[in-house]
Amino acid sequence: MDDKKIKEMVYTSLLAALVCVATFIIKVPSPVTGGYTHLGDGFIFLGVILLGKRNGAWAGAIGASLADFIGGYSFYVIPTFIIKAIMALIMGSVIERLPTRMKNRWIGGALLGSVWQIGAYYVVGSLIVGNFLSTISEIPGNIVQSAIGIIVSAAFLAVFKNTPTGKRLLEI
Repeated sequence: MDDKKIKEMVYTSLLAALVCVATFIIKVPSPVTGGYTHLGDGFIFLGVILLGKRNGAWAGAIGASLADFIGGYSFYVIPTFIIKAIMALIMGSVIERLPTRMKNRWIGGALLGSVWQIGAYYVVGSLIVGNFLSTISEIPGNIVQSAIGIIVSAAFLAVFKNTPTGKRLLEI
């Protein structure tokens, strides 16, 4: 295994741990579906920016699912894994397809990935509860979660761009 692959594995694992901690530590429970709103999406977005869509998807899916598991939300582990992985892949695909001269193109990817996430959690929550009407009340929390995630990732990205470690991360 070459050094680049080892670095990718280490950074992916680090981002998965950050996603897990950010998801698990600060959360606001959602009474209707039994889910919660958290800060982890910011680190998923950051993972896609720093690691690319594939490794960002792995980091986001593993970290968020692990937070659900250790937090007692085992019924959300598989849906979270799938939803967060697809959210990251959508974001990464948008970044790849937009022109590189376009500044902050990651925001468009994060927005589209967030739309997917909001819709997917609405469907999953509705299936869990057995009612598609009462779970509409969960949508604003998911919108806020995504918006805060974009702000969190923008703040960390601004800091990373100005550090030697951040510059190396952006090179992989």
